[in-house]
Parts: sequence; structure tokens; C-alpha cells
Amino acid sequence: MPYSPKPTKKEVVIAFRTREILAAARKLMEQRGLEAVTMEEIAGAAGVAKGTIYLYFPSKDELIQALITQVGEILLQDIEAIVQAPGSPPEKIRQVASILLDYLSRERALFPAYARDSQQSWGGSHKGYWLRLQEMEEKFLDLVTPVFSQGINAGLFIPANPRLLTFMLRGMVRGVGYYQMNEGQEEAVKEALPLLLTLLSSGLTPKPQAAAEVATP
Repeated sequence: MPYSPKPTKKEVVIAFRTREILAAARKLMEQRGLEAVTMEEIAGAAGVAKGTIYLYFPSKDELIQALITQVGEILLQDIEAIVQAPGSPPEKIRQVASILLDYLSRERALFPAYARDSQQSWGGSHKGYWLRLQEMEEKFLDLVTPVFSQGINAGLFIPANPRLLTFMLRGMVRGVGYYQMNEGQEEAVKEALPLLLTLLSSGLTPKPQAAAEVATP
């Protein structure tokens, strides 16, 4: 087992202060929106001086990027727990769809920035952030694609490209996010969840004739 050195007091303080700043920023952005909140307000809510906050995040953009990364990492941990837990492929896909929509609702203030950043090719000081976004996207595909494969192999899903199905699932959830953002529909997720689950259930389940053909040697 590799040796993990005990963090120094300074590292502990930095980690704690970073979490406090991000938590304060998220709360304010949920209340007032991404664009309206200033770094000075975030600093005040986090209990640090305005000058201090820039030692942790040189700009508001970088603070938002840190928030997006934090949320993405926690979401992936939750999806990994679903994938690794006992359960049938259809049930796991329903759980993944549900948790994606849940995060979309809870983090709707961040979605516009995420949607913008995930489509851009960043360079310079933002390159590391963009690469991290791509890594998280790929990890999502790596986690969910095998679930579709298992369902297809068991005859529980229609024969299809499992990676394509994962892209389509992600695309449908993002579509709800765009609808929520562009139409100002805060209840979009509540409306979308039963629709999405119905689409997944009816669209992925083989028809009786197709299922019989798959079972015929």
C-alpha cells in the first residue's frame, strides 16, 4: 500500500478554506444566479477578506470552474456507487437517469457555465480545467456503457451500440438542462423525470418478437 504523507497544517487550512468559499459561492449563486454574484459577496459569505479570496481563486471564472469540477467529481462517485451495487441493468440505468436529473435540478445555477465550457476548447491557464472536464465525460461513458452492454447481452435491452446509448442518455439529460435554462422552467426536471424513464423503459425494452428472435439459436 503506497504511503500517503499526513497533510500539513497549512494544507488542511487551505482545503478547509477552499471548501468554505465554494460552499458560500454555491449558496449565493442558487439564490441570485451565476452572473449577479460578485467575488466580494462570496468573500463576505465565506468569512474571508476580499483580497484573501483571490489567493484561492484568481478570478470568478476560476471559482466557477472549481465548482463545476467539484460537482462533477461527486456526481461520478454517486454513479459509480450505482453501477457497482447489486441490481439489474434496467434498474441501474433508471437510477443513473434519476440522479443525473436530480443534480441538474440542484445545480441549475451552474448548468449554463458547464454547457458553455464543455463545448469550448480551452487553452492557456484554462487548459487543465478543460482536460479535467473531458476526463470526467470519459469516465461517465466508462461507467455507464458496460451497464448497457450487460443489458443487451442479457436480452433486456434492444441490440444497439452501448456507447451510443450512453451518449444518447447524456444528451437527453442535457436537453432537459437546456430547456430549463432557456425557458426559465425551474420545474423542468419534475416534468422530465417520468417522461425520460418512460422513454428509457419503452425504447430500450425489446419487443416480444425481437426478444424471441434473440433467444432463438
